Amino acid sequence: MIKAFKKMNSYLLLLSFMVLFANSSTCSYCGRSISGLYTILNNKHYHNTCYENHIQLSCDHCDKKITETYTETEGKNYHTSCYRDHIQERCAQCGQLISGLYNTKEDKQYHEACFINYILPKCDICRLPIQDQYIEDFWGNMYHEKHTNALPDCDNCSRLICEPLTGGGYSINGKRYVCSVCEPSVVSDQSQIARSLREVKLIFKKVGIQDLPRGIPITLVADKDELIRLSGNRLGKIRGYTQYEAKTLGGKTISETYHIYILSDLSEIIFDAVLAHELLHVFQIQNGYKLKSDIREGFCNLGSKLVYDHDGSNLARLQLRTMYESDDPDYGDGFRNMSSRLNEMGWGGILNNLTSFK
Repeated sequence: MIKAFKKMNSYLLLLSFMVLFANSSTCSYCGRSISGLYTILNNKHYHNTCYENHIQLSCDHCDKKITETYTETEGKNYHTSCYRDHIQERCAQCGQLISGLYNTKEDKQYHEACFINYILPKCDICRLPIQDQYIEDFWGNMYHEKHTNALPDCDNCSRLICEPLTGGGYSINGKRYVCSVCEPSVVSDQSQIARSLREVKLIFKKVGIQDLPRGIPITLVADKDELIRLSGNRLGKIRGYTQYEAKTLGGKTISETYHIYILSDLSEIIFDAVLAHELLHVFQIQNGYKLKSDIREGFCNLGSKLVYDHDGSNLARLQLRTMYESDDPDYGDGFRNMSSRLNEMGWGGILNNLTSFK
């Protein structure tokens, strides 16, 4: 948005004609004496022909002489009617003449009020014009920045939950929120988990990850604080946790148990990605891998990436973008490092060289 002001000056040109005797005056243009009819302008005398050919203004639109009030702008002169009808800016919205301040966009001019009411983008939440800072989310919604402080965002798609954007939503324990767009696809019942487990194992099989332990309990946790407590108060945006216990006798492991906990009410694709991450923790423990935390979590995030790439939806792309933009040293830096290695050597190379990564 650009505000501009075009300077226009209106002048009244006064002409006077008199009949005088010869040699009574000298022409201010040619310097010769004047006899007969002549013209006076600003106390200067001119032969009529000198005035008409050299002094009198011509309209820069119609090229005819100017003999009355005229308008001067940007170094050019116009009859008042020529300027009004052909030169003066008109609002591209309402078509009326523009005088004074105006706004311009893409080489078109608008009255300030027309620009605000019809050209400026409207907030997708309150429908008022956006004149100051605004946010455009992943889904193309534009809204005033102030709404982010007043509305909760969806735990899945990050949309602000409100009637105009999502058709509402619901709260989980007053701490997490799910919008009505994501609600139909959320995993909120234990009976839905078997489908996810089958889907993830099929995706893993294609890249050579097989023979994971059977019968691992997978429990939905509604309260994020409870999940954090189960994980040993881990920091960050935690969505899942794998608990491992081993019993030993005489220095030998005689039994191992795994238990995976995942937040409830995640969209199926996000739930599958979290499950893939946690199953790769099981894979590492099962194979006795002792990896640095950034390699460990970065590798597990490759499982999430595998699920998101396989899905290819906009929600999957949003989650992938969030993963790549994370500033967490393990889940962000570690993932980007492992993703780069995956691009270089593929899944076969990753699985064969995992323990050698530093």
